[in-house]
Amino acid sequence: MRRATVCVIACALLCLAGVAEAQIVSPFHLIPVVAKVAGAAGTDWMTSMNISNVSSGGVRVTATFYRENTNNTPFAGPSHSFNMAAGQTMTVNDVLGSWFSGQGNTKGFLILMAEPTGGGDEANLAVTGRIFNNANPNATYGQSVSSNLFAMMYGTGSSVLTGARWDGTSRSNVGVVNLGHVPLEVLITIYNANGAVVASVTKTVSTFSMAQWSIQQLGVSNLSPGGRVEVTVDPDSIMWDPCDPTSWGFGTGYAVFMAYISKVDQATGDGEFAFGQNDWTNFVFDCDVDPGDPCLKSAIGLP
Repeated sequence: MRRATVCVIACALLCLAGVAEAQIVSPFHLIPVVAKVAGAAGTDWMTSMNISNVSSGGVRVTATFYRENTNNTPFAGPSHSFNMAAGQTMTVNDVLGSWFSGQGNTKGFLILMAEPTGGGDEANLAVTGRIFNNANPNATYGQSVSSNLFAMMYGTGSSVLTGARWDGTSRSNVGVVNLGHVPLEVLITIYNANGAVVASVTKTVSTFSMAQWSIQQLGVSNLSPGGRVEVTVDPDSIMWDPCDPTSWGFGTGYAVFMAYISKVDQATGDGEFAFGQNDWTNFVFDCDVDPGDPCLKSAIGLP
């Protein structure tokens, strides 16, 4: 009975489906981290972006920035708008410096939304970002950061980040984007290569914001040759029904987030980026609903 009820409610949320189709051409894209900030070991991080209008007509694009560690109002923040002709590709070499220079040296996440202009009826974009170390402009090192809402996690699911490392070879950072309308407490658990827990810490991510921590800041001074990190909503913070789809709404829900890992070579400053991989085991156990259900996939935008 509960499975059927959840499916009915989730199907009523089809308005989310169009929003959550990033990683394919779409009017909506979310880049989980953009930066203009000095880093460790003399690194200087910047973000570039490529945007292609694959629509048959012109579009108006609005990019909205959500600063890290800030209580932001969902869908409201400093924005930058521009027009693109049909078929046009735009390259922005320094997103924060060009569009949001007033924000200073910082990082956060970015939402892009397009609407048709000139009487058109479609507004589809292809978008990709790159965060790179610009310490030596003649030889930058970078990591691609795609638009990907398929990595969105909700309820009691877990986001798994593999390949985390902290030693003389590499340093890793864990990022969490809170896509809900209230502050979110996440439980971050770090495992070594043998599967033993070496740290478990609760962190708070501000409303519609993001936060990033190094493995060392999470309490681990050595993680070699590597391990994994799992990010979940802190069970002690859940004061709502995590099986109720109305709590999963993008920008309106209580437990909606994305996690990523960024690993940097200590010698070169070269970076790697990866989204968390969704583990729905606890969600299925708690809610008796498989997010692979076609109804939920349609409503939430899962691949």
